[in-house]
Amino acid sequence: MNHWKHIITIIILTIAFNLQAQDIHFSQFYNMPVHLNPALTGHIEGTYRVNLIYRNQWSSINSGGVYSTPGASFDMNFKFNEESRNSLGAGITFLNDQTGDKDFTNQYILASVAYHMNLDKKEKMYVSLGVQGGYINKRLNTNNLQFADQFDANGDPTMTTTETFNNTKASGGDIRAGVVLSAYPSEKMNYKIGFAYTHLIKLKEEFITDSISNKLPGKASLFAQGEFKTKNPKFRILPEILFMNQAKVSEINITTNLGYKLTPDLGLIFGAGYRFSDAAIANLGLEYRGAKLMASYDVNVSKLSPASRNQGGFEISLGYVGKIKKKVTPELPCIRFN
Repeated sequence: MNHWKHIITIIILTIAFNLQAQDIHFSQFYNMPVHLNPALTGHIEGTYRVNLIYRNQWSSINSGGVYSTPGASFDMNFKFNEESRNSLGAGITFLNDQTGDKDFTNQYILASVAYHMNLDKKEKMYVSLGVQGGYINKRLNTNNLQFADQFDANGDPTMTTTETFNNTKASGGDIRAGVVLSAYPSEKMNYKIGFAYTHLIKLKEEFITDSISNKLPGKASLFAQGEFKTKNPKFRILPEILFMNQAKVSEINITTNLGYKLTPDLGLIFGAGYRFSDAAIANLGLEYRGAKLMASYDVNVSKLSPASRNQGGFEISLGYVGKIKKKVTPELPCIRFN
């Protein structure tokens, strides 16, 4: 088991030091809306929203998981203009991505604001503009790492490494921006389409002495999601798609969930997704009034390494939308599972 752990660590460090870094991603990307696109800040049917998420990947290789990522966000919707039905959103997001036994940590603290503009009198279409800014902190713990020059002829790590590090920390500011178009053409359907660009400020990432100058590359993302009622009033179809491109690497996530109304207040969520050339995903959850609890499990199908093949990633999220008062003005429509 330790053998595979060291192999995975070497792969991770190779990616981190010799290639441009890739961002945090979630299978339930739609359950962290403020992280998905800053223009979704405050785009809620209510006054405030809380989202919690935790991802743990490849725990069978390492007891703590090769990757573990907790995250949290809080955002609110504020009345802006009673006549135009426009509104303002504000929120904050925390993310903490950890690799191995906390050998490498990647922390984000981000604040966001968004403006939601009604495009017609019937409130059937909105355009939202959002910006997000904050602080990134990346840390490398070299105490538990082992390198090729430490192993003797018998394969035991008894020798001292000659690897040297310029520093073990990279930190700085980060700015993101996004736009979302939301449409509600009828009671039976609604959808959102959005674009976001991440890392308008290029954080410099250098750890080892002989590394070239690395800067955190920008990331472009495009998402679409919808809600479609069926002839059976208890069922709804909830498709989601996300395309991301960063440092010449692309990722496509497609998910289709079904919402089934068990009672007027309680809904069941189930479905499946696929991250192309990477993972197949199963989803299951419950929604009760303004709260939603959802779990997903994705099986790795990539060819990254023999150790990663067929390994799983577990993800759980909890969200809640609340109202400080009975009627929110203006009240933005939003996609719900029941």
